Amino acid sequence: MGLFQLSAAILALGTVVAASPIAEVEPRSVAAKVCDAATTVCYSEYTSPGGVSYRIAIPDTAKAGDFDVLLQIVAPQSVGWAGLAWGGVMVNNPLTVAWANGQSSVVTSRSAASRTYPTAYAGATYTVLPGSVSNTTHWTLNALVKGVSSFGTTKLNPNSTAVSLAYAQSASKPNTPADPNSRFGIHNSRGKWSHDFAAAKVADWATLVEKASASRTPA
Repeated sequence: MGLFQLSAAILALGTVVAASPIAEVEPRSVAAKVCDAATTVCYSEYTSPGGVSYRIAIPDTAKAGDFDVLLQIVAPQSVGWAGLAWGGVMVNNPLTVAWANGQSSVVTSRSAASRTYPTAYAGATYTVLPGSVSNTTHWTLNALVKGVSSFGTTKLNPNSTAVSLAYAQSASKPNTPADPNSRFGIHNSRGKWSHDFAAAKVADWATLVEKASASRTPA
């Protein structure tokens, strides 16, 4: 059982389905840097074995547990939904889940008190930014995220080169893609990685957020 894995009673969402294999990769570190030409935001990036890129930028003035995040998720159309666990595990931390909807993308804030279906989480808020689009090959989420750097007794360290994060992704789309509260099925793969938050720091944060809020970039 792992990140975003549903309990047996909930897995089928009211129907009986065959269990699918769950692939999990070992934790690993990354230090890739990707800069968005339209917004000039430079992200620290991790790309999962399934081809989903999770990109993070934070203020260079960030203090432990007290900072916002610019998040970009870029996924191939073969990915029905992609999720990120900010505490590196499914239970008791903010979960970000995103997917394509027509020519745009949707994000939802979830959490789980145990290894069961994650429900709505009000402790984190997301402002979907321009460039959150879907084309024939990929879909992209751009979002300003608040409330994921501190939860419970955990405070993410903005100076760390190895912040534990985790991902989950599925080939199946949510039941109702237009609805952020939609149910979604079990993941096909999951894994952990150590993200370089120190490399995610960017200067002129307010200017970059404003620019990201006004820019439009292709998926």
